[in-house]
Amino acid sequence: MLWSIATVFRNVRSYSTGSVQVKRRALPTTTSIEYTIPDDPYLLAKKFQQVSRSGKLDDAVAIVMQAKTRGQSPIVWNLVISSYARLGRLSRALRAFSEMRRRGFPPTQTTFTALLQACALGDSDKAVDIAEQTYKSMDTFGVKPSIINVNGLLSVYQRKHDMKKALECFNELPSVGKRAPSLATYTILASMCRRQISVLYEELAQLKNGHSTDQKTSDQPFHFVSIEENTSHSQRIAIVRHNIRQTFTTLLDIWATYASDAEHRATNLDSDTDRLYFDTRLLKVVLKACHSVYEDERPLARKGFNIIAHVYGGTKRVDENGAVTNSVPLAVLLQSNDEHVVLDADVVELAIGLCDRGKRYMNIVRLWASLNEHFAREVEPLRRRFESEVQEFTELANLPNDPTQRKAPKMTMFRKRRALMRTPKYSVSTDQPK
Repeated sequence: MLWSIATVFRNVRSYSTGSVQVKRRALPTTTSIEYTIPDDPYLLAKKFQQVSRSGKLDDAVAIVMQAKTRGQSPIVWNLVISSYARLGRLSRALRAFSEMRRRGFPPTQTTFTALLQACALGDSDKAVDIAEQTYKSMDTFGVKPSIINVNGLLSVYQRKHDMKKALECFNELPSVGKRAPSLATYTILASMCRRQISVLYEELAQLKNGHSTDQKTSDQPFHFVSIEENTSHSQRIAIVRHNIRQTFTTLLDIWATYASDAEHRATNLDSDTDRLYFDTRLLKVVLKACHSVYEDERPLARKGFNIIAHVYGGTKRVDENGAVTNSVPLAVLLQSNDEHVVLDADVVELAIGLCDRGKRYMNIVRLWASLNEHFAREVEPLRRRFESEVQEFTELANLPNDPTQRKAPKMTMFRKRRALMRTPKYSVSTDQPK
């Protein structure tokens, strides 16, 4: 696989935040009004959800704190930790985890998933260290990490813009088993690369305007080649361009690894390894990155043409008998039962726009034909929006090869909108993780 995936995570002796000190605020123990405290764990969990959903989280937690231990359960405490995690209240989530352990309830995979989410959404500058130590402590509590927990750790790296550690974490994943990369794993990594490209373009714009980029910020880009303090201005620009190229190449490698891994699992499914499915979110990240770097890295960005054809069809392949046939689109091979979106207007817009920028009009014609063949249901609501424009591209594709005989393509509403993709604003747009 991409980063020679092999090893397993190290065991640690005990859970400890080590040198990382986080002030853990005490959990609320009193309620604003009087509530009935259930003695049954199921009823207590239901009560907690009812009160917290009404906007009274402190009251809901206080109800749990007042309940007798026999009326509590790991599920109840996971609800408490998850509620704080969704709000990014890391110190409270850690305190709830301590209270859970103090009452003798063992943590589960869900517990650690919630703690990692709290690290990702929290604003603590120690979140990465806490997340790593929390993840490593899972073995101590007898909890075997799953790919969901790994993705939780990757989300922390994503939120804190630590691409180096994210790639190192990915490098340690096995290619089979319950910790094999999932669709979410590849999407997180691809989104990180695209975000890094955007930040690097911002850095490049500052350099071109004569501004210094030495000041460290929370959104500091990851550099494959670091910039030394005494580096000249022209060399800095060259290094940033190199880092953009390397980051985009890494993004393409992540996509290639995903596609290869997904096809392998679809045909050689191991009983312990989950299938990989296709979703437009990952493809949109890749295509947006292709648009971002198109003007500067055109040969690399044009690899997006092949990615589009691989996903939705329109390419030919030669079988073992030498016969030329249409290849099976990746989105067809990896299609799930309506669990994932395989086609939407945004991805069609990005795909057509990229081909339009490269004047690959026949690619657009073949793409639309393949979409109608393989994704008729998904295409139907998009037909009114794109069909007339595809017809224009069909006419362009059939024009003579002699440039002097070609007419300039019409500047339709869609082409005007896609022209915005060439602006700096589009080049530095971001994907905010959910």
